[in-house]
Amino acid sequence: MAKVKGKKGPSGGVNSHIRSRLNYLHAAATYLQSREVPSKQSSSEGHNESINAHEKESAPSAAHIVPQVIDSDDAVAEGKRPSAFETPTAAVLIPQLSRGLISQMRGVSLKSQLRLPVEVKRSFCKRCDSLLIRNVNCMQEVRNASRGGKKPWADVLIVRCNTCGTEKRFHQTEKRSKKLSERRNMQKQKEETTSAV
Repeated sequence: MAKVKGKKGPSGGVNSHIRSRLNYLHAAATYLQSREVPSKQSSSEGHNESINAHEKESAPSAAHIVPQVIDSDDAVAEGKRPSAFETPTAAVLIPQLSRGLISQMRGVSLKSQLRLPVEVKRSFCKRCDSLLIRNVNCMQEVRNASRGGKKPWADVLIVRCNTCGTEKRFHQTEKRSKKLSERRNMQKQKEETTSAV
């Protein structure tokens, strides 16, 4: 007697570990890219306020050293020279980390021959691997190249990456019309139903 094989659940399947890895990489890249980095003025004001609040809470005898990141523009204005050993600021590192994760995600999907979903594929730049967030690092517009914009099926959504300037074009057409044979079959069915009634 042969054993009865159990049905696979919705979570099972071939390459599920690779799909979960792809989902994790995309979620991590989305988190890092969407994380807001405070501006220079607000960060310096918030930093001073946090120091004052911390000084009030802590005892005056305890010495507390707070490291400060000096931007190269600020250092030049104050007469200091930036050293070669300074680390880049968080504003520079976060997009680079996000790009690295997107690049890994693309590499894993290519190596394992798994197709990325359309919405994931359209969410990053093919050239520089930066995650595209509308009105933050990409611009979206709908163009219609037909004469006077009269043909609605000629609408094209253009997504322009502000990092590298690459344009992605997506046609905004509705469902394609059915084939002639399908339309004839539909017409015959309508005629049969009307003649039967």
